[in-house]
Amino acid sequence: MEVLKLKEISNIVLDVVEEASKEVMVIYNSDEFEAEDKEDGSPVTLADKVSHQILVSSLESIDDSIPVLSEEGDSFNYEVDLFWLIDPLDGTKEFINKNGEFTVNVALVENGIPILGVVSAPAINETFIGFANEAYKVINKEHRKITSRKQSTDHCLVTVSKSHKSEKDQLFIDLCHKEFGSIEELPTGSSLKLCRVAEGRADIYSRLGPTYQWDIAAGQAVAVAAGGVVSDLSGRPLRYEFKSSTKNPQFFCAGDNSFSWKDVFLKLV
Repeated sequence: MEVLKLKEISNIVLDVVEEASKEVMVIYNSDEFEAEDKEDGSPVTLADKVSHQILVSSLESIDDSIPVLSEEGDSFNYEVDLFWLIDPLDGTKEFINKNGEFTVNVALVENGIPILGVVSAPAINETFIGFANEAYKVINKEHRKITSRKQSTDHCLVTVSKSHKSEKDQLFIDLCHKEFGSIEELPTGSSLKLCRVAEGRADIYSRLGPTYQWDIAAGQAVAVAAGGVVSDLSGRPLRYEFKSSTKNPQFFCAGDNSFSWKDVFLKLV
């Protein structure tokens, strides 16, 4: 898709995500929401459902020939080359626990690659957008360009999950201690972990436990546009094709796309 067309669409998507985020915050501040358990045991709230409805209807109004795949929706023809991939409320546990680090996520995927991503964290007034090697942090409608940072050889800042830290994740943190000598952990919720790498506040985020593709696509678009990389442990960029599963492989998001993180991960085997 042409860069000018992407830029035009990105402004529309920002408005769509802002609308959904406002309704999410109404529910967040009401203290009246209840959580239910889905079939896979993960929680879902009224905010998930309301955000889903707004995003789907608004994105379909942009171009109804582009299907929308949502965590809270039904499946569609996985063979399409262009589609929206959305997570109406990523970090539902953060939402329920009232720590503010939940996000609304929208990605536009073309030929398996997220070419546009918007990640909104309305409770902390931060929105991230990435497309065509341009990444921005939006606060009060002001766009500030962001870039990821180069990897230091003697220090590593690792962003880690607030809710889903596995034994393998801890093994990776221990390995970073050995590799760099000095590390700092930045506990973060939802897809904000990828955005912290994108804006240069963290060097690396690894996810060695289960995730779904709608959890990561928008954040991947932001991180890559900022100069980073989102890859499986062998260094192949994550792709979104849904031929067999909506789950991601183990992966990492790194700010320095020239640093050989795959060699570090080989030491976990």
